[in-house]
Amino acid sequence: MADLSTADEDVAFRRATERVRARIGFAAHVGVYLAIGLLLMVLNLVTTPESLWFFWPMLFWLIALAAHVAVLFGPGMRAIEGWRDREYRREMERMTRHRASDGDDAGTTA
Repeated sequence: MADLSTADEDVAFRRATERVRARIGFAAHVGVYLAIGLLLMVLNLVTTPESLWFFWPMLFWLIALAAHVAVLFGPGMRAIEGWRDREYRREMERMTRHRASDGDDAGTTA
């Protein structure tokens, strides 16, 4: 395996950190989903046991959870990372050009 430059190591570490945080966020999302689902079920069974409604909000939330899974574990995350990296490079190039033009202006006016 080839040695990574410091910049490549920084990018790899940043991506790994973001992915771990995203997975932790997903685990928290699942935990909240389960806790709220249990709360809604108990509330439903205590207040109106003849009409089971708690599964409707949980169904819609489950769809959102599925979308979270698709973004986190599907090709969407790599696409988002690629777009973000292109935007970072574009912004850095813009800032570098802006700084260079500011430096040229400062040198000609003095």
